[in-house]
Amino acid sequence: MKLEEIRPVVYSVTPRKFSPEHRRPTSPRRCELLLIQEGGGDVRFGAHHAMPFGPGSVLLLPPECAYAIRPQSEAAMGLSISFDYVAGDEQSAPVFEDASCLNGPICLSGVPDIERDMLSMLNAFLRKEPYWQMRLSGGMQVIVAWIVQRALGGMHALISQVIDLVSKRYMEPLNNTDIASELGYHPNYVNAVFVRDMGMSLHQYLMRYRVEMASHLLLTTSLPISSIAEQVGFRHFSHFSNCFHRLTGVAPAAYRLEK
Repeated sequence: MKLEEIRPVVYSVTPRKFSPEHRRPTSPRRCELLLIQEGGGDVRFGAHHAMPFGPGSVLLLPPECAYAIRPQSEAAMGLSISFDYVAGDEQSAPVFEDASCLNGPICLSGVPDIERDMLSMLNAFLRKEPYWQMRLSGGMQVIVAWIVQRALGGMHALISQVIDLVSKRYMEPLNNTDIASELGYHPNYVNAVFVRDMGMSLHQYLMRYRVEMASHLLLTTSLPISSIAEQVGFRHFSHFSNCFHRLTGVAPAAYRLEK
């Protein structure tokens, strides 16, 4: 499906209150757009990944995306829109070809401009004047297009941020979740951006970078190979040896001798 083909069907526009006492995850059957107006905390996806939110934060979630809003101390207030991208879409989520960011959750911060549009949609939903459903559909199209533009526009900046972070912290036990959380994104989103723009997964890039750093140390130092493996972020020597051989075609010891 292409972005220009969406004809959103809006089912509800409602104010939301997220209490610190209610942190159970929810998994909406339909797509959901959330705007945080007041309060702060984090939103958790799955068991381990959490992202911070505050006033002006926006979450655009595909169907069946499990999440839990966890305010810091006081309740967080916001607006929620439940919708499908096209009519009759409640059985299966569309797969977007030209806006792959929509295939996973999108989390943006500092976007209060959406509040005006969502409040207008809330008013239309409550009043239900003639053609209110058309107004909601059109409003949702505008918001989704804006979010996609913002998300895609940040892709190149995101790649630069990831590359910079990896270059500074590759020696730590980093994984996709650590990197994405540090930058305020969902790991699936960061990985999708990397595959699309770099032609490799985020994990593949991290392994390649570590092997490059190990290659440099093999040639410029007399450190034991096990120490080099540890210095470039591999916790297990066998993992390092396998990755090095796969990417260079030779074992670490042979690489040092050949060069």
